[in-house]
Parts: sequence; C-alpha cells; structure tokens
Amino acid sequence: MAKEKIKKSNGIPFNEENSVGNYAEFSVTRKTDKEIIIKRSLFMLLYVAILVLFIFICFVWTKMAPVFVAAVFAEWIAFLATWHLSKIEYTYIVEKGNFHIYKICGRSKAKEVLNVRLEKNLGIYPVNDEDYKKELDECETSLDFSESKNAEDVYFAIFDIKGKKTAVYFTAASNLLTTMKYYGGERVVVTYVRH
Repeated sequence: MAKEKIKKSNGIPFNEENSVGNYAEFSVTRKTDKEIIIKRSLFMLLYVAILVLFIFICFVWTKMAPVFVAAVFAEWIAFLATWHLSKIEYTYIVEKGNFHIYKICGRSKAKEVLNVRLEKNLGIYPVNDEDYKKELDECETSLDFSESKNAEDVYFAIFDIKGKKTAVYFTAASNLLTTMKYYGGERVVVTYVRH
C-alpha cells in the first residue's frame, strides 16, 4: 500500500472537505507592484551590506581572508529569511456567512487580515463598472487584497470596519461571488469573471 502524502498546513483553519453548506475558496498571487519592488530593493541592499561587512571584517580588521567563506553562508541565510516576504498570496474564503481573507508571505503561515459578516455588507461591486464609482468614492478608506487594482475581475466590498466605511479590494471568482450573493443578498453584484 502506497503512503498517502499529507498536505502541509499553511495555517488556514478551513477546507472544503470539512465545510458544511455553502463554501467557497479562491487564491491569488499578488503581482509585482511598487511595494514589492521597494521590499526587494531593500533586501538587495541588506545583502550588499552583509557582503561589505564581511569584506571589512575579513580583509581589513582581522586580516583573516579564509573566514570570508562565512559570507556565503550569511548571504544564503539572509536570503532564505527575507526574500520569501516579497512573494504575497491572498486566499479568500466564504464560510458560514463570513468573508475571510488570509495573507501568505512565501513560506510563512497564513495570517487572517479580514473577517467580516457578509450580511453586513454595504455593497459588493466590480471595480471597472462606472455604475458603482459613486459608492467607491463615498468610502473613507480602502484595503487592497487583490492581485492588482488594475487587473481583471477585481471587485470591492464595502464594510463598516472600525467605524469607517471601507472598500476592500479582492480578485473575484464565479464560485466566490455566487456564495457571497447567497449570504450577502441583493447588494452583491455578480458579473462574468474568468475564474
């Protein structure tokens, strides 16, 4: 009998096999944007700083050139500890009337960044539809959990979060939208999406 491979948990406490009723899950990887470019640039500066530090220690201060080999290990450890933080993935889950968004940075465990009741939504609309621009303009603040604000199939959900009318950007999938409409009612606009 062949061993069954056990899937490593990423920290998300929900899955479709154990769900009851209407359940939807969809994941996207964040496209490289200004924030990710800045992070990667800072990481590269860190790697250069480590290298310069080792050059100074090994060739100027202690004059022990063979110890410079440790720089390779220090660079590798710094790379493993930091670079994955610039690879961001979002997982959207609709489960028992709640809308959960989890953020995963590389190999890190998933962190829940949003948990709201869908019945309390003030509207869920496609971003690229001009009919809903007024609702978006009325929002006091926004949270971007989409693959990119100018990507296809980006929606915004309006919720009252900490007393502020907040637009939450996310990338939609058809199963996700229909499940959101089931719990969120008529304020959820369902259009054709590619996923």
